[in-house]
Amino acid sequence: MARENGILEDWHDARGFGFIRRPDGSKLYVHMKSIGKSIERPKPGDKLSYEVGEGANGRPAAVKVQIKTAPAAVAPQTSSVSSADAASGAATAAPTAPAREQKPGLRQISMRTAAAATLIVLLGNNIALGRFPVWVGLLYVIGGIASWLFYQTDKRAAAKREWRAPERSLHLADLAFGIIGGLLAQHVLRHKTYKPGFVMVTALITALHVLTLGLIMLAVYVPGGVGDFFRRYFGA
Repeated sequence: MARENGILEDWHDARGFGFIRRPDGSKLYVHMKSIGKSIERPKPGDKLSYEVGEGANGRPAAVKVQIKTAPAAVAPQTSSVSSADAASGAATAAPTAPAREQKPGLRQISMRTAAAATLIVLLGNNIALGRFPVWVGLLYVIGGIASWLFYQTDKRAAAKREWRAPERSLHLADLAFGIIGGLLAQHVLRHKTYKPGFVMVTALITALHVLTLGLIMLAVYVPGGVGDFFRRYFGA
């Protein structure tokens, strides 16, 4: 399939998609997952090389996208540098950048999966120790599935540019026993992982669930149970 060159005209970084201005003047949809590894995240004005394929909704979309490096950005620094030297310099500088770009993503992935695993362990221990009835565990299972489907639907709506539910609805789903499914959906679907405000609220909801389940589990080792635990340490 022949490749085209175009300009990234619009880019919605928080939602991970944008539109390319093609050589004939028309616009072409592009999603973050179709863009190859790059030193920087896409931004309006970037020159792109791509193939025209089919998007998630069956419409034309850019695939196998590469952000082209502009030689003009390097050449003006010194007029005496040969093209071979410039190419050598670019090749030398490139390997160090991916390490800086990959670390935050790996941290976010490990934090989400670790948090989900921690919640599963705490929930399982509380049920095994008799601190929770089994139906509480079922609430987390049902809530997790519902939250996953909520994230999946929202991601599909974003790809099709259809109406999307407010972000607070996703947060409420996570808060109402859906946090494990929400964390796994963010990781697997790569959805809602770059918007700082959303990430912060998710972290607070996760901390609330971990703290609650953790305190209830620790209360097992206090004579008198949960009530005595809170009276002893919190004066309740």
